[in-house]
Amino acid sequence: MKYFLCTLLSAMTFLQACKKHHAIPETSLPYTMTISTPGGEQGYLYIDGEYTGKSAPGTVNIPEGNHTIGVALKNSFVYLRKEMAVSANTTIDFSLADKPSPKIWKALWIGLNETKGTTTTGECSTHFSTAELDAAYDFFKWSLKEHFEKYSYNTMKWETERKDITTPVVLAKGSIGYTVEPPSITTLLPQIQPGAYDCVFVFWREREGDCSFPGNYFGLAWTNPMAESSKTGYVTIKFDAGLDITGKINNYKANDPGVWVHEWLHTVGENFYQSKGLSLPQKAGGFSVHAAEVYQYSFPWMNWYLDFISGRVPNTTGDPSYLGIGPEAFLKCTVRETAINGNCN
Repeated sequence: MKYFLCTLLSAMTFLQACKKHHAIPETSLPYTMTISTPGGEQGYLYIDGEYTGKSAPGTVNIPEGNHTIGVALKNSFVYLRKEMAVSANTTIDFSLADKPSPKIWKALWIGLNETKGTTTTGECSTHFSTAELDAAYDFFKWSLKEHFEKYSYNTMKWETERKDITTPVVLAKGSIGYTVEPPSITTLLPQIQPGAYDCVFVFWREREGDCSFPGNYFGLAWTNPMAESSKTGYVTIKFDAGLDITGKINNYKANDPGVWVHEWLHTVGENFYQSKGLSLPQKAGGFSVHAAEVYQYSFPWMNWYLDFISGRVPNTTGDPSYLGIGPEAFLKCTVRETAINGNCN
């Protein structure tokens, strides 16, 4: 299944979230945990991977047993964690030494020098120069740092590889317009194999002069990587660069910066993490990532992406209290690792 994105999300019909078992009221839990943080910096408190709704420094009641205690520091965007057995009232003094090593995620970024298709006026092509693709690649890497990694509280670290395709890539035309289908890329780049990448990102030009390849989307993502033959996430960005790609990119950075993270979230936030047992926002219009307005978030949606990635979307319909992915999940198996070992957690 794939999805298309207009630059604005529309209001969606509310769908009730699935309920898990009801949590034990905190007041009935037997032990009190007192938590401090480096320099007293405020942080979001997680227990066993789930956001508690509480802040640290502070206290929380906790049941007996083995637990993972995590704090996502609000200003420095660092995640700290400790694993411990609880059998009495406990004090935890977090330090920066409790920062885990980030999980490595791998991206293949592909710039298309020429895209070709048949329009109502005949066959034509659009082009990006190497310098224009350089600007687009910098935009992508900026988003990796400012959104992907930051919103995970730096529990993920992206390694990127770039492969520009100089051979003309022929566009397919369907119900949503012109698209770059995965086989048109994988036949040219046979290194795209299961286990090689966590996501493939393709960047191409929508229009140039009299040649135009319209479509009812800006970015497009395939939403179930394990169902693809390459077992990787796949994203395309159809960019209308106009006469100044740098100016267009700067405008998006300032006003609507989320296209890269939005599309990538479709690759992991519709099926992938649900299959690992996580509770994500319910689908609106068919897609969890499109449910921002259902959960009372507003344009330009960056707080939505932050809470979706960090597992802090308030659930108004029951347990669990918060929905999303969360830092602990990013420390576990990535897409490419799951592609090699389907039971990988």
